[in-house]
Amino acid sequence: MKRILPLLVALAFLFAAGAHAGPDEETEGPANPDALKAKTAKSPEAPRKVVRLTLDECINRAVRNSRQLAAERHRLAALEAQVNQIWWAPFSNFKIQAAFSMVPDRCIDTTILSEEGRIMACEDGDDVTGDDDYWSQGWGPYFALEFKGGLPIYSFGKYTNAKEAMGHAYEATEANLPTFEHKIRFNVQRAYHAIVGAREMLYTIKEGRKKLVVARKKVEENLEKQEGTETEIDLIKLKVFESEIDQMVHQTRQIEQTGLAALRFLVGGKDKARIDIPEDPQALIDRELDSLEDYQGKALEKRPELKALRHALKAMKSKVALRRSEFWPDIALLISFRWTRTPGRTDIDNWVLKDSYNYGGYMPAVALGMNYNLDMGMDIHRLDQAKAELAALTADQQFALEGIMLEVEKTYIQVATARDSLSALEKSKRLTKGWLAAAVQSHAAGIGAAKEVKDALKEYFKIMASTHRSIGEFNAGLAALDKVTGDFDAGNKK
Repeated sequence: MKRILPLLVALAFLFAAGAHAGPDEETEGPANPDALKAKTAKSPEAPRKVVRLTLDECINRAVRNSRQLAAERHRLAALEAQVNQIWWAPFSNFKIQAAFSMVPDRCIDTTILSEEGRIMACEDGDDVTGDDDYWSQGWGPYFALEFKGGLPIYSFGKYTNAKEAMGHAYEATEANLPTFEHKIRFNVQRAYHAIVGAREMLYTIKEGRKKLVVARKKVEENLEKQEGTETEIDLIKLKVFESEIDQMVHQTRQIEQTGLAALRFLVGGKDKARIDIPEDPQALIDRELDSLEDYQGKALEKRPELKALRHALKAMKSKVALRRSEFWPDIALLISFRWTRTPGRTDIDNWVLKDSYNYGGYMPAVALGMNYNLDMGMDIHRLDQAKAELAALTADQQFALEGIMLEVEKTYIQVATARDSLSALEKSKRLTKGWLAAAVQSHAAGIGAAKEVKDALKEYFKIMASTHRSIGEFNAGLAALDKVTGDFDAGNKK
């Protein structure tokens, strides 16, 4: 196992493609045992047709079907609704109240007052009884309608700063939305290239194993005829190596299946269980690398996170201005209208008396008002909090800028290293193929040892695994460069 370990390590990068794979949500079981029996009794159905998608088709479907991206768009719509609420806030300080009840009837003589200033009943001139004497009176309806509120005239910038803060918060969220699409595009490309690399390695192992089987059969034949120089130990070594190759096949197939599961999960759709990729050989993407400075410049210009941080800073500055405006009062135009009617009670038309049962005319009361909250201590500390949050966000922006530059540089080094290693591996691949061909021919002619075939195959597998890994790292690295620079359009440029 130790002899085959470098080959497995060389393929380990492909495992990352399946990290986000989830269960197939389209699979459903039968509703009951009878349904299961009926299902098993049916004749077997023809296998479903495989849907082979190119890389661009996988990316487009993944972006279109992404639930995460849809959720972020809904959150953006919710934030937009909050922004609209701020716009309507100045007109939301009005309310209408209405009431209906039954009250005791009263008839009052409104023409005269008694010498003592008492209100007299219109029937017998006696004092008007109180409302608590309800058992001896008739009852009638009572209607009330009230409208009141205020329209801000000047708030010393409260509404303006609040609208600006919410507007910039919305713009920050909107600017950050492409980061989710970039992650989807990168994950799809990583899974796609992992599948291609694993299948290419399976083909390489299959072709190499054929040569090992020929060598093993040749040794078995020589031992049976008691010819050649190989011993039983040489045969055992070949069989052990053949078992190690079989194990390598299982490991590589696991990488392929994991990558395919991840790709199906990302692409989604009702037919995701039938999704596969074309049976094309692994190929290096024909794209020249720009300089590191060019990629870092693109990141400064196009990275969504930096755009979002710039809008977030503007929102925080508006919040600081809002906290300052809270030190000042609000001036508003106050409007009030109250109307009550009680048919069973006399409408007292007398300026000395207040009649709550028959009240109000058709003209509202209008006044200029001021509201000032006496919480100066709270205002001071709220302003200090907003200033501290602004300073923290400014530091976060600088830290994010430095981190993005480092991320671009790290990704660039990885891609450039994969590109440079392919040149050296190409020469090693040619030499190893020649070594393997010579070893196989020599052994077939009876002048070479089986050990030479085994050693040549082992080195061939190692070089080919490194080659497939470097091609996959370069192809996936280009997608990573597009992601860290925020420039996925670069992948469509030749």
